[in-house]
Amino acid sequence: MVATELVVAGSAFIGAAGMWWMRHSGAGARPITAQDIAAQAPAELRTAVTILADPMQTNLMFEALGLGSRNDGFPHVDGYDYDESGLHIDVMMLGGQKPKDWNNDDILAQFATYFQVPKVTALSPEPSWVRLQVRVFDTLAAPATSPKAVHNEVDLEAVPVGITEYGALWLLKILYVHILLAGAMGSGKGSVLWSILRGVGPAIKTGLVDVWVADPKGGAEFGRGENRLFVRFTVDTASILAMLREAVELMDERLVRMRAAGIRKLVPTIDEPLILIIIDEAAALSSYADRNEQEEFRRLTGLLLSKGRAAAVSVVAALQDPSKETMPNRQLFPVRIGLRLDEPTQNAMVHGQGAKDRGARCHEISDQTPGVGYVGEDGSTEFVRVRAFWVDDTAADAIVDAYSPAPEIAGPTTDYSDFDPDDLGDDDGSLSGVAA
Repeated sequence: MVATELVVAGSAFIGAAGMWWMRHSGAGARPITAQDIAAQAPAELRTAVTILADPMQTNLMFEALGLGSRNDGFPHVDGYDYDESGLHIDVMMLGGQKPKDWNNDDILAQFATYFQVPKVTALSPEPSWVRLQVRVFDTLAAPATSPKAVHNEVDLEAVPVGITEYGALWLLKILYVHILLAGAMGSGKGSVLWSILRGVGPAIKTGLVDVWVADPKGGAEFGRGENRLFVRFTVDTASILAMLREAVELMDERLVRMRAAGIRKLVPTIDEPLILIIIDEAAALSSYADRNEQEEFRRLTGLLLSKGRAAAVSVVAALQDPSKETMPNRQLFPVRIGLRLDEPTQNAMVHGQGAKDRGARCHEISDQTPGVGYVGEDGSTEFVRVRAFWVDDTAADAIVDAYSPAPEIAGPTTDYSDFDPDDLGDDDGSLSGVAA
């Protein structure tokens, strides 16, 4: 659904509760009632608009939900308007109220019952305010089709990997960040990772990005890119740890050169490309390897995460269980993507304390929408709901074919040093068989 704007006789409908519109049509002007406003609303939102357009009904609802009273006053509905998913309502809370008073599951379920809609969510965009989202349309219900391969320059700080719930491209920063990707089995982690590879594909082909992959599942997910799309590809614990040691050495060498040259942040070049390290199923090393291997993995990833960004070394770690035991260095990931998770408490494991109150509800994502998730970044308290492009085996093969760098030709495979261009192959030197 495209965001709409109601117009009443040339006046934009802004939906502020308690505001009654007058039809300015000359003689016989009459008040615009709540029923008039609701009649112009989409059928799925008609009940909600009827309540919100009538302050008396709005306050009765708040009183029934324990969010206001005649003695203590009522929350102030500052405005409401349509958006792609339904309707959003901006409310100033009463003094003493907290976001969790509005964002608990019981209250949200009662809002949904009052509005006669499938779902209502809430977040607190700023102190003293809450935004209710009346959701009747899921703009991310359908799979996001991956665009065809493109061959142009890539902005490594804005890589397209999917769409947002508002219909815009989901642009993910890859350079100078590390990314934590968490999601239950079947939540779409593979599509996110392959979408990242597709997004940086042109830079891989030109040598501006080198991809190093650790695939502890034996290569089942990424084996098709071995010796083609990836500069390094490892599948067992010993080789993965060796790869990470090599990455740490390369990073440290870069940092020494940067310090000598007075460079604070390395700009990738073909000579010194972005090193993009993808670690799939990180728990295989952080939790399920033997103790010495676990400690070494945590040490190496800790070094990469704490020092790698300025040196153009980025880590993308994917896992099913986002607990601290599984990924102890998770606080060092500035970008965090939470796909469908099994438990409400896992929201905080990925996005920090209070994530649920701020709108991240990964545990409510349907298992029928793989690739849907909430993205959070350091420096922002809000989350973006997104869906990664769907990448099946055929699409993954196409990514490998499109963006694998051409193999280097070391030299001729046959010795042509004795070739005589005048020798036509006739022993007697005649020109028999050649037209005169």
